[in-house]
Parts: sequence; structure tokens; C-alpha cells
Amino acid sequence: MSTGSGSIPPSGPPGSHIPGVTKPQHPPTQGKGGVTPRTQPNALPGGQSETPDTPIGTRSTAPTRVTPQLDPLKALQHQYHEQFNRVLSFQAQYDFLNFIPHLEQRLQDPSQFQDDLPFEIVYVKDGKMTSVLPPDPDVPPDSEEAVKLRTSLQKKLSVIDQKNGPEERRALREQMENTTEDLGRIGKAITEAGGIVPKPPIPKITLVIDENQFTAQAPAKRFNPGQTPQQKSGAGQFLLIPKDASRRMPPPVSPKPVAPPSPPVSESTQLPSYYQLAPNKGGVFSDIYLTKDTEADHGKIGNIASVNAGSTDLKFGVNAGGINGEFGKAFSSQENVQIEQAQIDFLNDTADEGASGYVIADPKYTDRTPLMAIYGHVSGEPDNQGTVLVSVFRDENCPEGIKKNRAMIYVVPPDGTSDSFDDKDDFLENVRVTAKNLIATQNKYNHWASEEGHPVLPVLRTCAFGGDTYCHPDSNQVEVAKAIRAGIKDYFDEITPDQNTIKEVQLEHDV
Repeated sequence: MSTGSGSIPPSGPPGSHIPGVTKPQHPPTQGKGGVTPRTQPNALPGGQSETPDTPIGTRSTAPTRVTPQLDPLKALQHQYHEQFNRVLSFQAQYDFLNFIPHLEQRLQDPSQFQDDLPFEIVYVKDGKMTSVLPPDPDVPPDSEEAVKLRTSLQKKLSVIDQKNGPEERRALREQMENTTEDLGRIGKAITEAGGIVPKPPIPKITLVIDENQFTAQAPAKRFNPGQTPQQKSGAGQFLLIPKDASRRMPPPVSPKPVAPPSPPVSESTQLPSYYQLAPNKGGVFSDIYLTKDTEADHGKIGNIASVNAGSTDLKFGVNAGGINGEFGKAFSSQENVQIEQAQIDFLNDTADEGASGYVIADPKYTDRTPLMAIYGHVSGEPDNQGTVLVSVFRDENCPEGIKKNRAMIYVVPPDGTSDSFDDKDDFLENVRVTAKNLIATQNKYNHWASEEGHPVLPVLRTCAFGGDTYCHPDSNQVEVAKAIRAGIKDYFDEITPDQNTIKEVQLEHDV
């Protein structure tokens, strides 16, 4: 079932209707008593300068030296560059703080290292730079030096994580959003002044990982090689270096700005931010939906559609295992049956009619069920591999009693254990296409829902579907997660910001 042969149809192009270091300054000369004179001797207002015995009426006036004024447009462009750097600094901090649980896991188990982070962490001492994440190829992972670096970094991460709880991270997010909005306003002012918004190359925003200063309340301290503590103490520093756009994986925290951010047109036309979720108390999954404890932190944007890794036989909840079974715990036994049957009936009838692509379920399938609507992307495969269903809950059936827990996206993953794929690359490519179709289906549903008066879903929360039961034997969950992120990015690369309705992508800890 290779994508080249059209086994999982890719999403079509979006349509208008979407249902189907500065030079040092020398100190001024000091006056008597060590006080620096503010004016030249006998200086008078207006630039007058004469000997003390010259009558005031006959003193001449020398023109005041005028400081050249920066052209207003150039001043705005300079301001844009400065604001741009602030945005990137906050973005790097936000990425880093949300990745800490993930980083701690990798530091504990060096075998889990993968070069898929949106930043690098290096250690600098006496002019020597050693990469810690990803591991430096010149330093064996079990060497004393590598172990010592990982232990030291882990201690710093633990302290920083404790100092930056949900409230601090929310404040950082607001800072990031505010600075981005300010950047947009400056860009608009440049345009209104007849100028062109500059597109600066991405600068190296290198931040010092200092547990005493790295907070969510203000931009982290920038690294300055000429002003580092190790010159006095002999100690080194851990530095956070965001990757250039061309070297980043599809970011698990925020893809925009990965390239220089453009001025936002309006709140509704922004490409989404990314957020990495930590594991829940059980340590196996992230929370499938918002809870009373996490709603304030993760429910700020709006309604969530959470991805469920389904099965080729379309089982749901109590009749299934893994994360599918976890979804079922949010509903009664009867509701489990109703949801499962509604989805099966809809897909069976769709197959009988020979329909594929984007299909909207007739209300007869959802009457007297916990679902108010089903909007699907049907693969047309006999075993439903690659099919995506956006199943939207009624108010009274939203999990945890939280209305923002508004939908489940039931995804039938490509089955890497079957004979459908030539090799793991074929399997991973199908995972990528399925992820692209998933985000496309949610976006298209939102356009349809806004016309029909149904709840819009601005947040996607996704698991690593295809990374467990259906994973190809030569592949692994890390590769599946990469493919999912790449597929999501593919869709956003194809559409324009004004066509997008999804404001945030929340990735579970293993994605």
C-alpha cells in the first residue's frame, strides 16, 4: 500500500469552500573634585560661549550641534529587527521549558538520543565547545566527561523546571504572544510608511542555561563570550542554541517563527504554535483530554480535538486496548457502543456508495448518540487504513465535563505489520500522509462547522498513532513521531495563513 500508488489519498488543495558587540565608549574627562561637568565652561543656552567678562548683550551665539536624526522609516526597520530578536528569545525559552521532561528522559538513557530537537545544548569552557544534546561524537557517551556533563545539566534542568510551573509558563507564553503582536504592529507601521518589512536572516539566539536567571518572566540572558563567569571561576556554561530553520525537525513546540515571523494579519490567520505535553501521573501517556487541573493551562486557546489511534476493525473504547481503550474510559459502556456503531455504520455505508475523500455523515448516524457530527476523510482502503474521522461530542457528553474537550479524531493508522508495505520507509511515508490528512480534515471541518453553527476546533492534541501495535518491525516510535510532525508541517506549508483555523498543536510526550 505505497503512497505512490495512491493507497492513502493525500489531502487535496484547499478551496474556497471546504466541506467535500558595540565599540567601547571612553569615559568623559572629570571636573574638579571628581564631578563630571555637564557643560563646557561659560556655556550658555542656545550654544552661547564667551569669556565671563563679555556683556551678555554683545555675546555671540554659536549654533548648537544637531545630532543627525535617523530617518523614521529606518528607525522603524531597526525597531523591527530588535523586536524580532525578542520574539526569537522568548520562543527559544518556550521550546526549552516545554521540552524539559523529554530532555531529562534522554539524559537518563543515552540510547534515546536523537537529533530531532529544535535546539542544541552545548557546554563551553576555556573556549572549547562540547555538544551535550545531541551527544558530541568525539565524546563517548559512557565516558567520565559525558556522564559528568549529563549529570550537571540534569541538575540545572530540575531546578529550572521547579522554578517555572504552569503560571510561569503561561506568563512566558503571553510574553511570546505579546512580542509577536508588537512585531506585527511595527511591520504594519513600516508598510503604512511606504516601506518594506525587512526579512532578516535568523540570528543565532544563544541563551545561557543558568538556573539562577533562566525564568519565564523575562528574556533569558544572552551568551557573550567576552563576559562569561568562567573567566573568573574556571567554570563552564551550558548554552541553548536554537537550530536554523533548515536544520530543525518540524518543531514539537512552535513552528512559527521557525523562519522569520511575518507581521500577523489578524488573530484568526496565524499558523499554529506547538506545545509538548508532559506524561501524566501514570507516566505512560499524556492526558488524552483537559482535566480540572490542566484546563487553565492547556485550555486557553479553545476547543480540543484529541487523536485516538484506532484500529482497522474500527473498535472503540472498552472493546479495544492501548490508548483506544483509554478513550473509552471517558464514556459509559452504552456510550462506548453508540460511538463505535455510529462510526462503523457511517464508514460501511460510505464504502457501499463508493465514496472516498472528505465526507460528512448524515445526522441519522449520530442521532441518539454522544456525537453531534462526524466529518471524515475516507481512504477507500478495504481495511480503512489511513481513514480519519472527526467525531464531535454533544455538550453533555464532553469528557471530564469540560466542554472544551469537544472532539475525538479517530485515526486508523497504516498497519506496518501487514504485507501492505515494501519496507519501513514506505510505512513511514504513509504515516506522514495520514498525519497530513488528519490536520487537513480538522481544518476543513472547522470551515464547515463555522457555516453550520457547530463547535470549531482550534486545538489539535495528537498521540504517536502507528508507533505501537501497527509499527513496522524495522521502525520505532521515534521515527513514527518524526513522520507525524513532518506530515502536519506539510499541510501548513501548502495552505496560506488565512485558510488556517488551527491555532495550537499539542503533542503528547512521545510525539
